[in-house]
Amino acid sequence: MSESKRKMVLKGDSMRKLLEKFFQHYLTERNLEATLAVLTEDVVSVGTGEQEISRNKGELRELLLSEFEELPNALEYEICDYMQNFSGGGSICTQLAVFNIRLKAENEITEIHSRLTSTCVKDGNEWKIASLHMSTPEHDQEKGAFFPLYYGKGVVGTLSKESEEKLTELVTNALPGGIMGGYLEEGYPLYTINNKMLEILGYTYEELIAVTDEKMMNVIYTADQQRVEESIGEQIQEKNEYEIVYRVVGKNDRLIWVNDIGRKIITNDGREAMISIMTDITEQLKREEILKYEAGYDSLTGLNNRKNAVSLMEKEFNRKAGGYFFICDIDNFKSVNDTKGHLFGDNVLIKLADIMRKQAGDKSILARLGGDEYILFFHADINKKDVMNIMQGIQKEFLSYMREIIPKLNVSLSIGGTERTANEDTKTLYDRADKALYQAKNQKGELRLQEQTVRKRSENNI
Repeated sequence: MSESKRKMVLKGDSMRKLLEKFFQHYLTERNLEATLAVLTEDVVSVGTGEQEISRNKGELRELLLSEFEELPNALEYEICDYMQNFSGGGSICTQLAVFNIRLKAENEITEIHSRLTSTCVKDGNEWKIASLHMSTPEHDQEKGAFFPLYYGKGVVGTLSKESEEKLTELVTNALPGGIMGGYLEEGYPLYTINNKMLEILGYTYEELIAVTDEKMMNVIYTADQQRVEESIGEQIQEKNEYEIVYRVVGKNDRLIWVNDIGRKIITNDGREAMISIMTDITEQLKREEILKYEAGYDSLTGLNNRKNAVSLMEKEFNRKAGGYFFICDIDNFKSVNDTKGHLFGDNVLIKLADIMRKQAGDKSILARLGGDEYILFFHADINKKDVMNIMQGIQKEFLSYMREIIPKLNVSLSIGGTERTANEDTKTLYDRADKALYQAKNQKGELRLQEQTVRKRSENNI
């Protein structure tokens, strides 16, 4: 053999080894970075799916990353035939490899027959792959399916009946909710139910049958049954699908909120039925209620916050004109925090809120705006005399409490208020009551209504 032929043989061997290295990294190791390392930066790749086209290494990286995430396990391969051809004075090598990939599922093995055409070029001092074109003899590959994931899905068609049943069980148990189905007949006679749904309800299958008489309707909370039946019926009639949130009754009469997504089907015996996935959303709703509460209420006192109070007042304004608006402020509250600490001060704020609830809770809208500032709005149904008696009662009880716990501190409650006339908004009332409060605080312990001193309690100062 001449020296030139020997060199060509050696070069040919190295080209095959380069391709085998690519297969090893790509199929067996499922190693993204190692796979990309044998490719040029401007590598062009065409896969078997319509979306599997990339114009450079960056685009190919994204495709391979998606593929590896969906199918991370190692794949066995065998090169059945290999051909190569050098051109450009030996600077370009074109390769064609025919190979098989083996996919394992349960005890079944499926072989994928495929082909790869590649072009290799010198990149500096080493050879790298500059183009890849993967193809198969098949022509019905789904759009969006990654090679060889599509064939992995196709394994299902070759599985034995036992393996198919196991796979079905695996899929259903992996769903985020339980599966339950009923015939579209009176009471929704039970068609199917999986173990996860039984777990959500807390029943064994035998227990469920005993308490429901094999009817799905008897799982649904009584107060929700009519709404559920009407909504499902309307949605199925319109689009053969439905989604609804309602309550089911679990073991020991436990109420469970579920999100039910289902659709209409025809069973093997020709009967109409619905099959649904039910997700337990009880904890989610609890969290949402907590967040909703926290968004509308003061975390320390439990009174309405500013936003909630304004909303409630505006609703009341739409109902009826009139009413009385007050701002309450604790005089010398800073001294409480400075001498007794903030925890003690918080207890004082809570106590004032409790006094307000007791004196005016069912007659007014109460809110803490922040710090030691509170507001009260009395509905127009309450007359002025009763309103003033309530506000004086709040002052008196709070003063008595402060005298008892910290008699040496000069603490009192000043209140400014105003009467609402027709069409006045919250801001107008607040501004006018705030002016009355300013005058009340100058004397400490006063209750003022629209600039007029209703009650002066200088003797109330501690």
